[in-house]
Amino acid sequence: MWRSIITRNSLLRRPSSPYSLCDVLIPSSTSTSSFLMARHPREINTNKTPSSSTSSTSSSFAPPFLFRTFSSTPDSTNHSIPSDSSSSSSSSTTSSASNHGAQPSTSETVSGNAVKHDFQTETQKLLDIVARSLYTDKEVFVRELISNASDAMEKVRHVQVTGKSIIDPDIPFEINIFTNEEEKTLIIQDTGIGMNQSELIQNLGRIGHSGSLEFLKQTGAGGEDKSAIIGQFGVGFYSTFMVGNRVRVYSRSAIPPPPPSSSSPSYMWESDGTGQYTIAEASGVVRGTKIIINLRDDCSYFSDRKTIENIIKKYSNFVGFPIKLNGERVNTVRPIWTIPKDKVTEDEHKEFYQFIARAYDTPVYRLHYSTDSPIHIRGLFYLPSQHMEKFGMGRLEPGVSLFSRKVMIQAKAKGILPDWLRFVKGVVDSEDIPLNISREHMQDSSLIQKLNSVLTKRIMKFIEGEAKRDPDTYLKWYKEFGTFLKEGICTDFKWKEEISKCLRFETSAKEEGEMTSLEEYVSRMQEGQREIYYLNVPAREYAVNSPYYEGFKAKNLEVLFLYTNLDDFVMQNLNDYGGKTLASIESTKVDVDAEKPATPSNDNSLSEQEVDQLCSWLRTTLSSRVTIVRETKRLHNSPAIITDHETASYRRMMRHMDPTRVPQLPKQQLEINSSHPIIIKLFKQRQTHPVIAKEVAEQVMDNALVAAGLVDDSRSMLPRLNTLLEVALDSPHDLPPPPSSSKNEE
Repeated sequence: MWRSIITRNSLLRRPSSPYSLCDVLIPSSTSTSSFLMARHPREINTNKTPSSSTSSTSSSFAPPFLFRTFSSTPDSTNHSIPSDSSSSSSSSTTSSASNHGAQPSTSETVSGNAVKHDFQTETQKLLDIVARSLYTDKEVFVRELISNASDAMEKVRHVQVTGKSIIDPDIPFEINIFTNEEEKTLIIQDTGIGMNQSELIQNLGRIGHSGSLEFLKQTGAGGEDKSAIIGQFGVGFYSTFMVGNRVRVYSRSAIPPPPPSSSSPSYMWESDGTGQYTIAEASGVVRGTKIIINLRDDCSYFSDRKTIENIIKKYSNFVGFPIKLNGERVNTVRPIWTIPKDKVTEDEHKEFYQFIARAYDTPVYRLHYSTDSPIHIRGLFYLPSQHMEKFGMGRLEPGVSLFSRKVMIQAKAKGILPDWLRFVKGVVDSEDIPLNISREHMQDSSLIQKLNSVLTKRIMKFIEGEAKRDPDTYLKWYKEFGTFLKEGICTDFKWKEEISKCLRFETSAKEEGEMTSLEEYVSRMQEGQREIYYLNVPAREYAVNSPYYEGFKAKNLEVLFLYTNLDDFVMQNLNDYGGKTLASIESTKVDVDAEKPATPSNDNSLSEQEVDQLCSWLRTTLSSRVTIVRETKRLHNSPAIITDHETASYRRMMRHMDPTRVPQLPKQQLEINSSHPIIIKLFKQRQTHPVIAKEVAEQVMDNALVAAGLVDDSRSMLPRLNTLLEVALDSPHDLPPPPSSSKNEE
């Protein structure tokens, strides 16, 4: 894309120096080629003229290909080189790069007359839009210029592959960036394709002209060559005017000029972004493009080395060429999602995961995924071993970043995966994703949804497969991340079938701590069983002693034990699995007797007429608390239960949301066990000792509420319990007075 051409191919001169590195005279005994081919930085001493503002000798360090050499003249003591017109405004000869890093070359000089050009009227308007409104974050300009530089070198590489010659073929492909806090400048330089005069006018004088797209059309490049080109829209270069009040571009084309010319000319393009730009012939420029940005005062922080390093690592860490910042390489982590999975080592996976996830744990699972249908996708996903959301440290942000051609478009991209998969870390790279012109967001919502669907389906299939392949490892991981899957059941109905296959619960058929899947439960169901039974309680101890479980235990019916509030909502939202309805055993809809013949009847139970009389009395006595009282055959060891009540999970949720507005407990449906001793004696006591019988009835009701988890504050029943304890300790013939009168304990 044209933006790639823009920032490619220039070297620059230090604006602060009255001399450039071309002032350095190489003795005639030293060959130019051996100097250029040096493999290590050299220390170059510049000879200052008497008029120099600095009398002391200074040194400059840079990779050897950044230096240009000139043969010595007879008078080498005070050799004069035409200087860049901009250099006179600078004061320091060798201002060091921030943090004392390597120095940019200062060999470029203007050797011809500057010719002014006006931006086209439309270009002027667009330039103002790009500089002020197009990009959300100013830091994106670094990404844009690095992408341009990468494209420029991809183009040179393509030219070489086609067998054509280029100038200075021994110069390595790399991007050099220099920061200078003193001068408030930022330099970005590449050794790519460069530009001649007409290309500078065409590419930098017209917003929206993509040099990269033009290159692809002219060369017919495709396949890997095409996918390596990043630029698309032809606006990236102009992002420099968001932060700079003066931009200079030194460029020399890598394409040799036609005969009889022996050297490719180089040029300097300069503009303040207000409406005009100048182009002048320059000397001392090596192959490629070099951009010097004089930063505005409010953007001077972009001359800080650490700031630029963080931006590079955020957006451009995986560009396919070395990026050096003040002489030190920054992008050391490889884009391993683009490499065949069998070529990536465990150490590389660990390094990449910790880099992309900003984490220090070791992931439990990883998925290296690629597909070309329905869209081109390359992805690498990691499932961590732990997360911080459980500690109440805030909701996790999305863990997958969106890349296009190895350049980050959006960190922690929303919409790539559903929110309940936010724990997944990794990257997605696609050439087919339509981006807006700033390359900060995706445009086609339907394609985004398709991408979301493809990736979610693949990740869930992967998790399901791992759960079956190694159940022990999966259970350990599930205990840490199962909550996220349950959240998906409650919030994303589209995927509940896929998620349900990955759920695990404790069950009455297995020992404490062992878990089962819904698929395994269904495989163990008794003949004729139509429902999957579950019970939500705080712990297994409460489940096995629950009155609701008694009938199922007697008939050897398996029940899933759920221990969290969320589990209750999961079951209500899931509703069924494999054609089997999920049913709470606290519901009257669960007909235990219909599943298997009941146990032999108890001769000591009340008759049908007595049951009717007791139920009628209980409805009157507990009129403020019950709507229905009836007999049940599902109980064995408990006197009564309530059924079809609101869940304890719901009341706990309401209490947590607003403790002052918890709704009053509604009237309940009470079911009694007519063969239980308490119920039999209560039937008798209601006539002989009605006061005590009423207290017992109230306590039976409270006990049923406790078993259902619906008692908000058990302290309310303490006075009644004390009365009943006193009665229990008294002689049957020495009953206590009614609760309204006091009796001192003797």
